[in-house]
Amino acid sequence: MSSSLSVNDPVNVEMQDGNPLQGVVAFIGPVKFAEGSDWVGVRLTGLSVGLGKNDGSVKGVTYFDGCGPNGGVFVRRGVVSRRTLTRLEELRLKRELKNAGGGGLTSPPGRKSTASSGTSTASGESSKTGNSKSRL
Repeated sequence: MSSSLSVNDPVNVEMQDGNPLQGVVAFIGPVKFAEGSDWVGVRLTGLSVGLGKNDGSVKGVTYFDGCGPNGGVFVRRGVVSRRTLTRLEELRLKRELKNAGGGGLTSPPGRKSTASSGTSTASGESSKTGNSKSRL
């Protein structure tokens, strides 16, 4: 998984239980709740909505907005892959995000926001410490 990710990229998330989740990248970078800089916050979409672990906030810190309870998940970069959409899927995703208020991406605490420009990237390296498939 050497390709870079940007905010708003459609992605698949390979979960430990074998059930993949789908969503869009809403956050990339270090977090306050765990070590490492290879964290990806994913706003879940489609049939994956409601299967997450948070609403874009963890331990009182908001990393991204635009999803309801259990509508988001934080995972290590190594379990995220970019998803190619058909034109119809792209239109459905845009409509879903618009209806869900998906424009509310925020920057990490103490960092300037790059979410609106979609220029944030993450390295393709997975963390060598801890469980690379952990999620919050």
